[in-house]
Amino acid sequence: MTGLRIIKLSLIGLFVISICSIQSCNNQAAKNKANIANDTIKTSSKDNAYLESVYYRFPTPDEIFGFIKNEKFKYDQTLINPAQNVEKYLDSKSQTIGLGIYVADLAYITIFESYNKSIEYYSLIHNLSEKVRITSAYDLEVSKRIEKNLLNLDSLKNISIDSYSSMVEYLIVNNREKTLALIAAGAYIECFYIAFNHAGKFSEANPMIVKIVDLKYAFENLYSYLQIYSDDEAVKSVAAQFRTLNSLFGMMKEKSLGKTTIKQETDGNFILGGGTKLTIDKILFDQLKSEVFKLRKNLISKY
Repeated sequence: MTGLRIIKLSLIGLFVISICSIQSCNNQAAKNKANIANDTIKTSSKDNAYLESVYYRFPTPDEIFGFIKNEKFKYDQTLINPAQNVEKYLDSKSQTIGLGIYVADLAYITIFESYNKSIEYYSLIHNLSEKVRITSAYDLEVSKRIEKNLLNLDSLKNISIDSYSSMVEYLIVNNREKTLALIAAGAYIECFYIAFNHAGKFSEANPMIVKIVDLKYAFENLYSYLQIYSDDEAVKSVAAQFRTLNSLFGMMKEKSLGKTTIKQETDGNFILGGGTKLTIDKILFDQLKSEVFKLRKNLISKY
């Protein structure tokens, strides 16, 4: 399996949290992947062989918002990037980042069944994708599919996932990873912004905060991805903006839960235990939240 194929599957595969039933397993598995990427960055040259040796894993917006839906939160329209902001995105960089932001918004909208908004935001994405020359994933045929399935939640979700996956595949196959890096950056900040707004009162046991903490390793992989393509000035500037957030994630502590164990239940399912668990206190949580809010404000309005 080639490196590009690995990257593609990593981007569109199932989110690690939904696979592992024990929190510590998620942390350790994701940590190992992040360490592999970081070690490779330090020791390899930036050529094709190097890129093919790096394993990147960051979940799609649909996967991230899936756990928000599972926690029974209500859709909040005030959290998505207003449609009129698209008029501010006049250059390639802001249009590409804006595309990522609106892709995340569309995932949030479809997960929470806001049918009317799905058409409006799909239209925004279609227009932006034309401007940055990625029309194959969000063409008029997909728009017709959405119109026909406005009352079919499962179909809307599948259309959203299929379109995002097609876009990722198109960018990788056509050697446009720099564009993908900017789209992913916009999508991730929007995902974090919405997740933090749903988190509520701080508590280490708060399920939403546990999930946000788990995204540390996925974000680190995204940050490494940005660094790899920082020979592009637009990507370089975004990576610089993300530096503080990356440092804050790096301040999280790991708590040992003992030796990793695997136990098979009578129904055939495996229960994983042990490993390590990420911990966070209120001060660091508030710092992360503040930095995410600042980044999001800049990305939706500054450029």
